[in-house]
Amino acid sequence: MRVWLRGHPFIMSVLATAIASAGALLIAHVTGADAVGRAFEEVEPGWIGLIAVAEACTYPAYAIAYRSVARTLGHAPLGLPMVGRVVAAGFGPFHVTGGFGIDKQALHAWHEDERSARVLVLGLGMLEWAILAPTAAVTAIALLAQRADMLPSLLWPWAVAVPLGLGAALWASAPGRRRRLARIRGQRRRWLADLLDGAGVLHTLVTRPRTYAAAWLGTAAYWLADIVAFYAACRTFGLDLGPGKVIIAYATGYAATRRSLPLAGAGVTEVLMTYSLYWVRQPLAPALAAVVAYRAFNFLLATVPALLARRHVEPLLEASDELRRTERRRRRR
Repeated sequence: MRVWLRGHPFIMSVLATAIASAGALLIAHVTGADAVGRAFEEVEPGWIGLIAVAEACTYPAYAIAYRSVARTLGHAPLGLPMVGRVVAAGFGPFHVTGGFGIDKQALHAWHEDERSARVLVLGLGMLEWAILAPTAAVTAIALLAQRADMLPSLLWPWAVAVPLGLGAALWASAPGRRRRLARIRGQRRRWLADLLDGAGVLHTLVTRPRTYAAAWLGTAAYWLADIVAFYAACRTFGLDLGPGKVIIAYATGYAATRRSLPLAGAGVTEVLMTYSLYWVRQPLAPALAAVVAYRAFNFLLATVPALLARRHVEPLLEASDELRRTERRRRRR
């Protein structure tokens, strides 16, 4: 079944679009068609160009970070053009396992090591949040100090849980402690070992910032560009949020990032992002319109380059499948 799904990306893209549309229509039904219609009547089109430019910048930024992370375990640097294709394909809405699934297969094929591929993908995911989560945490603390007009229950988790979580991750990822924790017996040993080694990738990035500056700068540029696109979408429909509210609404809407979610977060992201704007005291109808505009570029239009890039990535996916089959045969002997 999984092979069939992977072999029909266009059908999966249509399915993902239908799910995303269903999420948006559900909110529109709750809000009222008239209110949503009025939101689309009051458009400031000058901001639409900024959405497009900002979203175009996310691709090279993420590719630069991806390439840097991929060499943290001692592997040779990967070619940037091919990394760019994998990144573009991974942003497509046709992966049941999410963009990280295609990342794992590509890295498996490149390095011929499935476990290191899993570890690198975990490290990449942690790097994403190592930039976004502290930014949201600092913003939440500042908004709490200012007693901003928004739900405190939206801010406290960012202000408290993020510093504790990042501190625990860095503590557990120290090499010696990581080896001791990974010796825990039981069925969870492999999962725990991979997770700790993924945190170890983040530990390497933190302790050697100059060597892996591209990882930090690329990820920061990716988030900045995507947040700018989100802000421009809000301005398109007259929502003039301050930078603090934009960051909190954006980070809350991406409780799980689009590369980590199946089908690029179809349905889930539309609902979460719309209500995250509502939770920072924005009207629901223009909030939905802003999210639809943002996802038109971030999700729908991303399908075209993703489908084109996927043709070049397919040999890597097939190579990963063959390596996995070879490993299974070897274990049976």
